[in-house]
Amino acid sequence: MLRKTKSTSTTLYTFFKPSSPKQTKTDVNEKNLLINETNDSENYSLISDKICDPCDPANALPKYQLEKKERIMKGPFCPILEVYPRSKFGNTLRSFNKSWYLSFDWLEYSPKLDRAFCFPCRMFVTSSGLNAGYTDLAFTQVGFKNWNNATSKFKMHQNTKNHSHNVKAHSDFLNGKSINIVLDDCKTLLISQKEKQRQNNRSIMRRLIDVTLCLAKSGKPFRGHHENMSSVSKGLFLDFIDVLKKYDNVLENHLEKGALNAKYLSNRIQNDLLTCINNVMKRTIQSKIKNRTVSIMADETSDVGHHEQMSVIIRYFDEEKCQPIEYFIGLQRLLSVTSEAIFNSLSIQISNLNIEWKSVIAVCFDGASAMSGKFNGVQAKVKELNPNISYVHCYGHCLNLVLVDCLGSKNRVIFDFFGCVQLIYSFIEGSPSRHAVLERIVQETNIKLKTLKSLSTTRWACRSESVSAIENNYNSLLQCLKEISETTTQPDVRVQANGIIYQMKSYNFIFALYVMKPLLAQIQIVSAKLQTSNLNLLSAVTIVQALKKSLISLRSDEDEYSRLYNKVLDVCNAYQIEIPNVKHRRVSNKIDNNHTQHFSLDKKSEMKTTVYYVVLDDLFNGLENRFSQETLNLINSISCMMQHKIESLDIDILTKKFDLHRDEFEGELRLIRAIPDFEGGTSNNTIHKWLEKLSTLGNFINVQKTLKLFTTIPVTTCSCERAFSKLSLVKTKLRSQMKQNRLDSLMMIFVEQELASQINPDDIIDEFKSMYPATRRLEL
Repeated sequence: MLRKTKSTSTTLYTFFKPSSPKQTKTDVNEKNLLINETNDSENYSLISDKICDPCDPANALPKYQLEKKERIMKGPFCPILEVYPRSKFGNTLRSFNKSWYLSFDWLEYSPKLDRAFCFPCRMFVTSSGLNAGYTDLAFTQVGFKNWNNATSKFKMHQNTKNHSHNVKAHSDFLNGKSINIVLDDCKTLLISQKEKQRQNNRSIMRRLIDVTLCLAKSGKPFRGHHENMSSVSKGLFLDFIDVLKKYDNVLENHLEKGALNAKYLSNRIQNDLLTCINNVMKRTIQSKIKNRTVSIMADETSDVGHHEQMSVIIRYFDEEKCQPIEYFIGLQRLLSVTSEAIFNSLSIQISNLNIEWKSVIAVCFDGASAMSGKFNGVQAKVKELNPNISYVHCYGHCLNLVLVDCLGSKNRVIFDFFGCVQLIYSFIEGSPSRHAVLERIVQETNIKLKTLKSLSTTRWACRSESVSAIENNYNSLLQCLKEISETTTQPDVRVQANGIIYQMKSYNFIFALYVMKPLLAQIQIVSAKLQTSNLNLLSAVTIVQALKKSLISLRSDEDEYSRLYNKVLDVCNAYQIEIPNVKHRRVSNKIDNNHTQHFSLDKKSEMKTTVYYVVLDDLFNGLENRFSQETLNLINSISCMMQHKIESLDIDILTKKFDLHRDEFEGELRLIRAIPDFEGGTSNNTIHKWLEKLSTLGNFINVQKTLKLFTTIPVTTCSCERAFSKLSLVKTKLRSQMKQNRLDSLMMIFVEQELASQINPDDIIDEFKSMYPATRRLEL
């Protein structure tokens, strides 16, 4: 029945449920389909790991009146995706169509469930007795997914009586007051009091969120060993709260007078808050990269808990900042390090942000076979889904591999030199007393102490600091070792000190020291440049080419070698180091016409031939081999374009790679050559200036697209390495039992601190409220 009630302000309708509900008009087949869909779905929220928006129809409706009103005022949830998930109907793949939003203004879509709903019917299904027995489960609870006959079903639902009743109820709700408020004036006061309490609860949650963010951004532990009331140190989270409540009346009233079961200080609430912050941050990243072409970087390491962790970084071009931006999107534990397991984990990570492989332009990994294998590696599996994806072998790893190859055991002088450098560090820094002797001697000689560095087994470019420290502290080290040898009471320490002195005062050690110091200094500069986050491939190749030219010039410059050798002689004379004689070799009786025998007349030419040239040649050859990657042709084409020397073959490469219109692209390049502001160059600044000018000029769509996508291609996985550095601070020996979800949330906040500082606390509260809507004890 429908009873019409007159009012001075508006017309109100009160609905009564009939005593005997009518049967539904849905035919038997459609009813069976709905029942099957309900049984098959069971719980879509458990099946899907994708980030769910609080307004997603997959979430339960708010029970609180004002909160539900707020949700109704937002209207239908209509996300517009680049590609919607496809389902197979017969032999055809079909999906939701965003154009249906325009034809049916009541329609809303759930990305989490991949189903459509009717907004008025979902909101007002129980508001009227007229709808009893006419509930359409497909549009209110289960969700509609029969895309094959979607338009006809939508029209059929739109013409049903229960839909009309719900649309009317929706209209009355928006245009008039609630029936409860009109009939009972006391209800207004009660609702206002509830709203005041709700806002107070939200202000308490903001304080808890601020404490959580502060601790997570600094990578500090939350919990203490004993968290009872008598404990002096309860952990940073509870200690933080105890300090705040002394100066904050709102927090003090909540803790002193609030319900004991709703303090919201437990470890579970902390985990929930971290998860909510993580979800909101990922949703923010998802909105930033929506409908954009991205690149993926990934690397693995083992944490202190002996878990294999994979860090995933996403890179895209930001229009506002006019430069590529990188975001850490998650830490994934790997139960297996096979290419199949790594690829599946990587696919899960990017699918959580609604990224498909066809929108990925490049991937960047290290040189491990599981990642870089051309046939069974991750890059091969990625290219099966999108052949246009480029694989970039991390340039930082390539540089390290060059150093590993050329400074190995085949060059005995250099090999023994690095062994002695490591031995010096281990001997001096392995004992506080021996380090104290070195400090005292340095202070007495008024020389600034340069800290000794250990030789890294993975980051060879950092060996420049180790060699520089030895050269800077050479005299102090000799005095320190001599004093230790004379004063020690341990025979093994005396033998080690004398042995190191003997090695340091050898001709080979001095020669290797002054040969490697300038070489490693150059490599250190290149390594630091390759680790910048906004670097592009063209700039990276340019600086690698500069390093190769420098090595060639060193090999051909006799004066440079003479200056270096004279410095070696000066040091040897100053410390009375004997210069060995040249070993005269017997001339072989069997001389092949195709080979010659070389004999050095002095030590200078001998060391140049057997050590100096060997190091330079191995470095140069290593750079040539390691940096010859599949993107080299693309880089050369971009270089020609930036220097206004582009040819037809280069245009073909760029047109195919970036899906350009060839004729328009050639026309734009001709116009750019005629504009004097577009100066040629291959640096980062040149590309940045081009992009800024193109954005102001407009109508250069193809050139602008080329530069944006090219700068999106990553150069190194150093961002993953930086995330691993923070992983060692978050997951320590005392926190080795941390669960993966908590670790992922903490890492997200710790790595992306700037993004964490920008998120709205109200979004976190809404996410927190929607996680377990039926179990939250505070009205939020």
